[in-house]
Amino acid sequence: MGNSVQEKEVLYEEILEKREKMLEIADDHGISSKKTLTVSQELDKLLNRYIKSKLKEKKVWNLSKS
Repeated sequence: MGNSVQEKEVLYEEILEKREKMLEIADDHGISSKKTLTVSQELDKLLNRYIKSKLKEKKVWNLSKS
């Protein structure tokens, strides 16, 4: 995935949807159920991608300021 604004917006929407799914599964199956933990790990991966893209954006911005 690149670093375009549109791609980050799509990723952000995926994060919100995955979070909602995780909360629903936790309500239905319990917070420590295998299903909840699996979706939580998927959410973690999305969050990591989002954070990496933001850090890369900040690094590029800082380099351009030099």
